[in-house]
Amino acid sequence: MLITKKSKLFWSGAKYSISSTFSSMVSMLVSFTSMHWLGPDILGIWQSLTIIIAYLPFLQLGIQSGLNLELPIELGKGNKVKSDDLVATAKYFAICIAYVLLIIGICVFIYLLVTDVEDKYLYGFIAVLLISVITCFRLHFVATYRSAKAFDKLSNIYLIDSVINLSFLLVIYYYQYYGLIIYYVGKELIATFLMYLYAPYRGIKAYFDKAMFYVLLKRGIFMTLFNQIKSAIDSFPKILLVSIGGVVQVGLFSPVLAVGTLINMIPSQLAQFLVPQMGYKYGESGKAQDMWIYLKKISLFMPFIILPFSIIGWLLIPYVVEYFFPKYIESIVPIRIMLFGFIFSIKLAYNFLIMIKAYREVLFLQGVDIVCLLLIPYICIIYGNYPLTTSLSFGLSIGYFVSYVVNYWVVKRTVFQTKYNK
Repeated sequence: MLITKKSKLFWSGAKYSISSTFSSMVSMLVSFTSMHWLGPDILGIWQSLTIIIAYLPFLQLGIQSGLNLELPIELGKGNKVKSDDLVATAKYFAICIAYVLLIIGICVFIYLLVTDVEDKYLYGFIAVLLISVITCFRLHFVATYRSAKAFDKLSNIYLIDSVINLSFLLVIYYYQYYGLIIYYVGKELIATFLMYLYAPYRGIKAYFDKAMFYVLLKRGIFMTLFNQIKSAIDSFPKILLVSIGGVVQVGLFSPVLAVGTLINMIPSQLAQFLVPQMGYKYGESGKAQDMWIYLKKISLFMPFIILPFSIIGWLLIPYVVEYFFPKYIESIVPIRIMLFGFIFSIKLAYNFLIMIKAYREVLFLQGVDIVCLLLIPYICIIYGNYPLTTSLSFGLSIGYFVSYVVNYWVVKRTVFQTKYNK
């Protein structure tokens, strides 16, 4: 079996899920405390500058995402030479992008310096530049941690990094805006250094292989397209709210989205661990149908794993909102509805379909999501006799369930196709 309760793989996955979730929760804690200590004016300067970081994935061309998908398959096939070539080419590309960013950043820095820009913006830009350069290497290193043993190391890295990040909270408290800058640069630097220190392919020198670059580029282009469509789909609730009800309704729905992030946290981290392991097995056997037993269990059992947390949340949320967030009383009913709707929002098989290059099926499923998460909620809003956010929650919950059923059917049909079982 790929994963059993007694297997080392199970405990590696559990350890990774816990450590990465803990890391995410620490990041959320830092965000909330920063909001409390700094206020919107100071925090707004940093948030405005970090908009630049959001556009970096376009420059990366999805190369590291391609490595993330291709490497476990080649390892499963036993193609060590090709695996090394893929890693070396991706590392070479990461170095090139880092140099490009550094050169552009230095030019912009000189321009800001001669225009006598305010120090907060100047130092903030330097921080963003450093984070951007360091991120090039972090993305590469994390894509090379594909085996269960490597994920054990990655789990330890996340735990160490989280503890260090917690200690950095005092820096933000004492040095305010500049402490925030130190925190984010230090966070990125420490995480990347630890990943480099324990990197499985640390000894491989960077070099460019044209054939491997095209393999990674093809994967990367699709991943970029996939992520852009996914981002658009994720924005549908906000689009509906702002177009029909205005910005206040978007604000009232923000706690609902926050709850969704929390519910999806552990399954998302678990998927990051499981998909490479299944990719390894797929590369080893060449038969996608061998993975169906695991994909089936994940799809059917995950809602039941999340259900207890949803029930607890349903019971506690009125007290939490009334005590801590009294301005969001109107959000209680939508949150309660979505606590069960979000159970079906998790689609762990998506990345496996991408890994076996079932691109047509992936795009079909994204088309289904567009219908389910835009058209169904819109119909519920138009014909529902409830407040806007409540109607939207009903619509999204129905949409998530329909999408979940269609996903299950498409994944089952796809993995048994002859072209994915050679």
